[in-house]
Amino acid sequence: MNPTFDPTQLRTEANEKALSLLGSLVLPPGTALAATGSLARGEMTPKSDLDLVLIHTPGDTPSDVDEVWYPIWDAKMRLDYSVRTPDECAGMISADSTAALALLDLTHIAGNEELTAEARRKVLDTWRREVKKNFNDVVDTAIARWRRSGSVVTMTRPDLKHGRGGLRDLDLINALALANLCNRAQLDEERRLLLDARTLLHVHAGRARDVLDPEFAVDVALDLGFEDRYELSRALAQASKKIDDALTESLNLARNMLPRRTGIRRTVRRPIDADVVDVDGEITLSRRPDLTDPGLVLRVAAAAARTGLPVTEATWQRLQTVPPLPERFTPVVASDFFTVLSSPENTSRVVEKLDEYGLWTGLVPEWEHIRGLMPREPIHVHTIDRHSLVVVGNCAAQGVSVPRPDLLYLAALYHDIGKGYDRPHEEVGAEFVRAAADRLGLSPQDARVVETLVAQHTRIPQIATTMDPTSDEALHAVLEALGYDYLAVDLMEALVEADSTGTGPGVFSSALRAGLRTLSTRARERLSRIVPAPPTVKTRGALTLDVDQSRAMTSEAETTATLGWRGDYLRESVRVFALVAAKGWNIDSAELVVHEAASKASESTANVELSMRVYNTLGTGYDENELVQTYKSGVFSALPEIAGALTATFWDGDVLEVRTTDRRGALGTLIGALPPLRWLRMSNPGATMIVQCALEPGFDRAVVEREVTKALANR
Repeated sequence: MNPTFDPTQLRTEANEKALSLLGSLVLPPGTALAATGSLARGEMTPKSDLDLVLIHTPGDTPSDVDEVWYPIWDAKMRLDYSVRTPDECAGMISADSTAALALLDLTHIAGNEELTAEARRKVLDTWRREVKKNFNDVVDTAIARWRRSGSVVTMTRPDLKHGRGGLRDLDLINALALANLCNRAQLDEERRLLLDARTLLHVHAGRARDVLDPEFAVDVALDLGFEDRYELSRALAQASKKIDDALTESLNLARNMLPRRTGIRRTVRRPIDADVVDVDGEITLSRRPDLTDPGLVLRVAAAAARTGLPVTEATWQRLQTVPPLPERFTPVVASDFFTVLSSPENTSRVVEKLDEYGLWTGLVPEWEHIRGLMPREPIHVHTIDRHSLVVVGNCAAQGVSVPRPDLLYLAALYHDIGKGYDRPHEEVGAEFVRAAADRLGLSPQDARVVETLVAQHTRIPQIATTMDPTSDEALHAVLEALGYDYLAVDLMEALVEADSTGTGPGVFSSALRAGLRTLSTRARERLSRIVPAPPTVKTRGALTLDVDQSRAMTSEAETTATLGWRGDYLRESVRVFALVAAKGWNIDSAELVVHEAASKASESTANVELSMRVYNTLGTGYDENELVQTYKSGVFSALPEIAGALTATFWDGDVLEVRTTDRRGALGTLIGALPPLRWLRMSNPGATMIVQCALEPGFDRAVVEREVTKALANR
């Protein structure tokens, strides 16, 4: 280590200089001078501010306070001061939780020591009282800070002080400990590393600074004895991860220590999926879960992504004992995997929890290589693993705007997963995603699409920004790169935008946006849209239920079946959908045909035929006789109310395509809002319900779109 820049010595000298300067101040009679912040903690750097409080007795406000501070200003040191009584110091705890953390470090410097002790005692008493009443506000303040500053673990430009896992979080742990809600943090080595890096950052930047940019990280790393800035980043990430984990544990402990309202409240248990239960707003396992079922991990994770509910720590620990999935996922397991990737708000949190408990690399084995990997490109603001999840979240926000959201999510997850090898990352990633597509059971055509997306995701923005997007040459280059595939064009446009906005500020520039839009529009115009093919439905009775015998030896044998139905008119099908919803079954796919005789209202001919693949989320199997009896009883004839969600409509002549977030009762609700139709086909890729239907002539597009939006989006 360069002795000129020994961070411990630098802090010692800065503290001594500050104390020497403060010793020369002339205080008003009867007052006390106290410090907060870095000086109070003995962590001053050469560029730190002085945070001081001049404490006085009530009714004895000192005059000419500015005269006190002139020596500090003359020394060219930055000063942040306040003049308060002990009661006013305590009052700041209630008014500002950020100020509370600073005042908890209140340390006597000069003057009336008893006055400082009184102020500190009142501050601590108020803090211990207020934090128990306003604990959620304290947590919300921390969350808002994390959103502003990001995570030290995953940012390429980490905020060492305010970021998640940074110095401020250590202060929060210690503040909770002072309130007797948790133990004091035993993370001296981790704190020292962050302090050393921040001290040297101040030196090399020549000013107070908390964000460690790459250009400063190089020198800081060398001063601290690291090989390069990447090794320093890994060390900082490891230290911050420990701090973050300690804070999570402290917050949970503090929450449990808070006084609870008296009274007896019954625990509410609500099944979400097979062996997955919501208990008072937390996801846990059923009382007797099948821990030998390899699909249980993804069912829990999918439920967390879908509902936004937290999974209890005990549940994650139990899931570590579940056996690994087979090399090739079953369709239900694959669907759960895509559901995990489908939430803009929850996907990152769920994946991070899976990874924390060693469950993610069993699903995505290539993740091990990119965990915490620093990008070589300076425009990136996140580590590669974090960037990948940000891009997946961005794609999830566009889920109803693309025809195959499941393929988009998979491409987003793998688009940069090939980085860090000795070959182009697009090439490596394409190989990885092809293997993932095989594991997930995607068709060869779908596998080719995701392989193309990953292989060409850097080529398309290059064409859009370096060539004339209105030229035939640029159009040909895009079509050639995407294999003249209409679906690939749609998905690539969404992926490039999600990748660019997830990389860093200004990457999705106006030039890239305009070029991408122009080329994508021209490519779609050049490629003829495939005409939707009407389904052919053959049912064997009025209401039938067939378990797929090919799955008889798999874990899906009791959860997956094909339901067939015949009826006289379309609206009658609502009873079937109501029954399916009441039983808690999910609809994975559906095909419906309205025969010509339906227009004549013939009572002797089955005019409507419906076939749909259903999934029993409770894993209780199927009973055709019971289903028929329940249907005939008419007990379940009304669809459940559905929550509004993102909904998009697209037209091709008289064929309407509706895309919306999949939820129970959505398909039946949609059919109830549609005018007469000839046929309908529904699929459920990536937790998005996609319905194509051919409408009978005579409809008004505006009316149809209004009714569909009203039914599914609740607006």
